Amino acid sequence: MEIIVRNAEGSLSAKDRDYAQQKINKLNKYFHQANRVEMVHRENKVDHHHSHRIEITVFADGYTIRGEENDSSITAAIDKVAHKLETRLTRLKGRIVDSYRKKGKNATTNLSAIDESSTVEDTSNKTEIKVTKQIFLEPMSYDEAALQLEMVGHPFYMFRNERSGQVEVLYRRNDGHYGLIQAES
Repeated sequence: MEIIVRNAEGSLSAKDRDYAQQKINKLNKYFHQANRVEMVHRENKVDHHHSHRIEITVFADGYTIRGEENDSSITAAIDKVAHKLETRLTRLKGRIVDSYRKKGKNATTNLSAIDESSTVEDTSNKTEIKVTKQIFLEPMSYDEAALQLEMVGHPFYMFRNERSGQVEVLYRRNDGHYGLIQAES
């Protein structure tokens, strides 16, 4: 598995990098084929207080699983995010197994290394759509989409890019900036 470690702000020592790699490698048991893992480290210094933010994104078996955590200790932040990812992977496995059972098939999923007995039966997180809305996707620029995002007060705004004609989603990030989601074809 290819692990890409980026230091967005701050520096990650070789010892901490090795520790993170060990934790990430433990997640290998959940995948048939993990394409790559991206880890981003940000060190925040506010009023002599240090906080480490670790973001880990795993691209494997056609899924993207992401987690992020903050802590004053970098190893604690790595532990927290590794635990969060493991919990999400176990839940994903449970949903896949449940889906196959409903279809009357054996659970032959790429996440097959997880023992079925270790899956968490999570009936409270079933996907239930309460409201369906249909919208007209007006062609607009990024600036217009940002204005509309502010006007509707939602965390995201779907629109048709006036240049490409593609449907895109503009969203507000936790850091206050914007993010853009574009579909690959």
